[in-house]
Formats: sequence, C-alpha cells, structure tokens
Amino acid sequence: MHNKAKVSEFSYGFLHPKYWGIWLMVGFLRLLHCLPWTAKLWLGKKIGRLFMNLSKSRRETAKNNIRHAFPELDESSIHDLTQKHFESLGISLFESMLVWWGDHRRNKDNPFEKSLVSYENIEVLRQAEASKKGVIILVPHFTTTDIIGLFLSFKTSLKPVYRPHDNLLMDYLIAKGRTLDNMTPLSKFNTRAMIKTLKSGENLGFLPDQRFRAKGRIDVPFFGENAPSNPATSKLAQLTGCIVLPTFLTRLDNGHYVVRFEEPVENFPSGDDYEDTLKLHHIYEQAIRANPAQYLWVHNRWDR
Repeated sequence: MHNKAKVSEFSYGFLHPKYWGIWLMVGFLRLLHCLPWTAKLWLGKKIGRLFMNLSKSRRETAKNNIRHAFPELDESSIHDLTQKHFESLGISLFESMLVWWGDHRRNKDNPFEKSLVSYENIEVLRQAEASKKGVIILVPHFTTTDIIGLFLSFKTSLKPVYRPHDNLLMDYLIAKGRTLDNMTPLSKFNTRAMIKTLKSGENLGFLPDQRFRAKGRIDVPFFGENAPSNPATSKLAQLTGCIVLPTFLTRLDNGHYVVRFEEPVENFPSGDDYEDTLKLHHIYEQAIRANPAQYLWVHNRWDR
C-alpha cells in the first residue's frame, strides 16, 4: 500500500511557512481565474510559449517525442507542432482553474461551463452503463485531462484515478479541486477501491498510457517503438468483467470542446496482456494523429 493516501481534509500544518509559496501561487491563479474566458485562452497561449522558451529540457523532450511519432515531419513542422503543444499546455492551466473554481461550483443547474461543450455518441456511454457491468472510461493523457473530468461529470458520475502528488498540500488541493458532487478521485494505489467501483456497476476514469516502470510492466510498441506500459486496464477488466470505453476530448480553435465516446473495445480482455495493450495503443495513436498538438508530449513515453 502506498504511504501517501489521498489527503481529504485540511491540516493546519499547511499553514507552515514552507507552504507559503504554494498559497501565493494559488492566490495568483485565483485572480487570473476572474478574467473572461476569451482572455484566458489568449493568455494561456502566451504562457505556454513562455514556458517553451524557458524550459529547454521539456521543449527538447516534446520535440524528440514528436519527431519519433511523426518521422514524416520536417524540422520546421516539428517546431510548429511543438509550439502549438505548449500553447495547449498553457491553456490547460486555465482549464484546471475552471475545474477548481468555475461557475459549476455555485450554479448547479446551468453553469457557464456547460455552454462550452458538446458530446458525440453519448448513447454509447448510456448503453455501457445500462449493462451494469461497470465502465472504465479510458482517457489517455492529453493536455485537456483536467477539464474532461468536469465535462464528463455533467453527464454521469465517475471516480477518476489520479497519481497522488509528492507534496501533501498540492495533493490536498488537487484532490479537493477535482472532487465534485458526482466525481470523487481515487489514488492510483488504491486498487481495491477501483475493483469495488467497477464491480458495483459504476464508472472509473482511467489514464494508463504514460511510461510505466513499476512491477508488472510490459514493453509494447507505441508509434512503432517498444514503450514500458501498464497492463492494468486488461487486469481490471479480467477481474471485474467491465466494459472499456475509450473517450477523447478535443479543444476547438473557437474555445469550444467536443467529448467523443468511442465504441467499447472489442474482445477485451483477451487473456493476453500484450495484445490487449497493443490494441489500446493503436486506439490512442489514431486519436493522437487526429489531434497531435493536444497530446501530452512533454513526458517521455519511451524508455530512452
């Protein structure tokens, strides 16, 4: 069992001077949240470009990942795609603020955030839920990871799995910010709660696509090169008999969003973790090729 369970309650220890920098940052972000949505989109792009220029290591990681995934691109195109990716990262900062402090916190019936999103193939989600088998809503790591949880919460209840932050105050703030009336985060180390959620016929939000080096890793091709991968989706499906539903969010240029529910993954699990994970990788790749700038390229997916 991981020694950092989710921090669900405020601690007076968070007032210690070592946390003051975090509180100042949160206060500054809270002020920025007061800007109009169009201004946030514009400023987010500027912040993203600034981050790209200041963080050489992240910039080079993103470029190397993009270069590998899209070998057909020349260096100029790689630079342009990298810049768009960092702009998307900058916007994601304001998307997180929207999740933490948005109108939905006060206006339950018709919050501003509902006007930003539309849904495709939602009947697929309804059919999966009607089976009462439990649903893994599979959401790969795009820059829109935070806000897709909010948009999903407008249509259903779910328990998104997240990695506890090493800093206890940040862990508390993130968990609190992502907790809604029908959305309760689960630590990725709480496997028992995940299984219980699915066996109860509920929805689990799952993001298993990043580099995985822990016990049980398997090496499976991703964009043609072996990547250390987590077979947990296959394991959970084997243990619970749940439905696996790939779900993607696209941020359009006009600031609107589209949540798209794909058909449930067929013949899953197959009993072969490698083949199951390879099948998921192919689904991710297709979505990434359709929306490359918004995938999370700043983390190295490959073991190199």
